[in-house]
Amino acid sequence: MAVSIDNVYQKVLALANKEQRGYITPQEFNLLADKAQNDIFEMYFHEYKTSLLSPGNQSKTADDIDMLREKISVHRVVGGTLGSSNTSIPINAHWLESVYRSSIGKRSITIKFDTTWSADHDTNRVQLRAIYDGTGNQASGEGVYNIILNHDGSDVAGAYVSTNGALHVDVTGSASAVAEKVTKAINDNSPYHTATVTGDTITSTYNTTGYAWTGAEALSTGSGTAASTLMTLGTPTTSVIEQTVYEQVDKDDWTYIKSNKKLNPTSNSRGIFYRYGASGIELLPSAGTDTVLCDYIQKPAKPNWGYVVVGDKALYNANNSTDFDLHASEESTLTNKILELAGIVINKPGLSEVILRNEAVKEANENK
Repeated sequence: MAVSIDNVYQKVLALANKEQRGYITPQEFNLLADKAQNDIFEMYFHEYKTSLLSPGNQSKTADDIDMLREKISVHRVVGGTLGSSNTSIPINAHWLESVYRSSIGKRSITIKFDTTWSADHDTNRVQLRAIYDGTGNQASGEGVYNIILNHDGSDVAGAYVSTNGALHVDVTGSASAVAEKVTKAINDNSPYHTATVTGDTITSTYNTTGYAWTGAEALSTGSGTAASTLMTLGTPTTSVIEQTVYEQVDKDDWTYIKSNKKLNPTSNSRGIFYRYGASGIELLPSAGTDTVLCDYIQKPAKPNWGYVVVGDKALYNANNSTDFDLHASEESTLTNKILELAGIVINKPGLSEVILRNEAVKEANENK
């Protein structure tokens, strides 16, 4: 529950005028209220750090950590949405806690290599059209990631990625040897797939987001033996991963991880991100068109004591007011903080001294 700004204002006026110390105008009060709220809010994080170093209390109502968690929870947003196609955090975020993607569709397909790939197939180029997450623009069309299986003496042994983005794999050898090579090539090079191998059969798994291929996963061939005599595709299956968590790294680590094939996260089960500027964020692997969520501590809304003037007197207007965006237990602290600041504004140091003593007694009683 928020703290009523009118309650605080009336208490501030009553205490400030108790000994004719002066009058605080609504404009002055709103400025002091905003500063007091921000000071209290910022102190939560410093107090939390200090409390972690102190012995705890078994009673939640008497434990400093639990009390601070309760106060901070007022400002916690769960499941906020990243903006600008997952490139910016919410503008009201003060402290980013976690970034994650939920309910991700996963698609898996088995590929069984049926025969030994020998020199008889030198002119054969088998293309496996494997679906990916829709980012980028492959030569064969948006949404298709091509894996081309080459048996050609002119190709470099192993695997490489061509200029059009297709993954080429040399497939010399037995069916099980080819399965091993293709699995390694996928895991080392594809930013969209992971693969496992058992004998002559691999299982390739990838994200279903951005599924743009109009037909089923397909095999096509150049000249030579038909693809169906070389391998068999199983029936695609789908599953759901409940959550993908992105871990924050700094820019140096980001560059190193992204350039390292072994560390580069390609699985939907984990990812990394780094922040830049005031609100910029970059994710790896890319979430494509998926909605990425974040939990964060939001900045408190700016308080405002709204009023209308009637007979040269300012009267409270609830329709034009914004209450304090703090835990209800902070009403007394807010009142004292604003009075302390008001003593400076109206040039009455005695008011500040009285309030400082009052606050010191309050803190001493709380720490007993």
